[in-house]
Amino acid sequence: MQAIMAAQDQTSPKTRLQTRLRGFLNSLARPRRELLRIALQTGAATLATYLLVAGLGGLDLSWAIISALLTIGMSADLSYTYAVNRTAGACLGALIGLALAVLIGGPAIYALLVAVILANMVATIWPSLQYGAVTAAIVALEPDPELAAALSRTGAIVAGSCIGAVASFLIWPMRGRDRAEIGILDTLHDCQDMLTLINRGVSTDEHDRRDALHRRFLQHLDIARSRVAESRFSPALKTGADLRSAVRGVETLWHALVILDRAVTTERGDISAAALDRLAPAVDAVQDSAKRQIDRIIAMVKGTRDTAPPHDDLHSVVARARDQATDLAQEAATDWPGQARALHSVIFGLNETERQLDQISKILAVPDDRPDDARGVT
Repeated sequence: MQAIMAAQDQTSPKTRLQTRLRGFLNSLARPRRELLRIALQTGAATLATYLLVAGLGGLDLSWAIISALLTIGMSADLSYTYAVNRTAGACLGALIGLALAVLIGGPAIYALLVAVILANMVATIWPSLQYGAVTAAIVALEPDPELAAALSRTGAIVAGSCIGAVASFLIWPMRGRDRAEIGILDTLHDCQDMLTLINRGVSTDEHDRRDALHRRFLQHLDIARSRVAESRFSPALKTGADLRSAVRGVETLWHALVILDRAVTTERGDISAAALDRLAPAVDAVQDSAKRQIDRIIAMVKGTRDTAPPHDDLHSVVARARDQATDLAQEAATDWPGQARALHSVIFGLNETERQLDQISKILAVPDDRPDDARGVT
């Protein structure tokens, strides 16, 4: 532990600045790919909509293009969802707007108010139909609402939505599960960073780093959850593991690492320097072994399990650290009860970390290779 802190103290501000700058530049690589992909899909959808709708005639070109643009999502799954919801909403809204315009008659404002209120009430119950209020308003505002005009606008919305969805599937497609995989990998890298922080001290700077890392993990976790929610086609990792189970596994692993970190950092004030010197190598070994195990888990998420680094015996490393902490706690049980309590907290953190690493490894394993308890078999 002391060696790590000493090495960090010797790092110059220029070196730290260069490291942060490289990390910032690397973080821009992914958004650049996303921007290029969305640009290509948008251009293709707009061109296809213009050529098809203008060539066929009979449909409102403006609304077709607008609908195509609004359908392009960050993944093909999301574009499909947008297209289905917009099509259903457009059909419902056109029906409501046309029916009320014919039944109520008179100034358009009356039919407009009733149509949008009714459409939004339906959208409150089924949020996916919220586009219906837009279509209902468009149809109800027609001076002389006719079935042909309503069909023209509805058909344009449906056509644009379908073309936008097709563009997402054909032009550089990004599946929802692939985006979810990236989110899960980000959270796993955060777990590795937490392991790096353990045993590095409790200075103000280290507290700030922990707080920043915790906020980053929560942000990555929210992103991963939202991407899992948008995945409609084969919502599983390459190993067949369920996406939601994988996210929950990473979340519980993070909680275990936080417990270990708190036990090591906040309880060290009650542990003598001599006991720390004896315990530090064992805890550092757990730290290194756990990081290598997360490397293996990352490889499993990517679907490269066969080429992943061999799994060192995490259990034996944790067992040695646990035995060392238990011996120290027994020695201090009588003369220094505060140290014994602190060491038992460390033991609990070690046990939780080991258990959660085992659990997420079982979750991510190929289904046929999982133990019975990981597959729900009793």
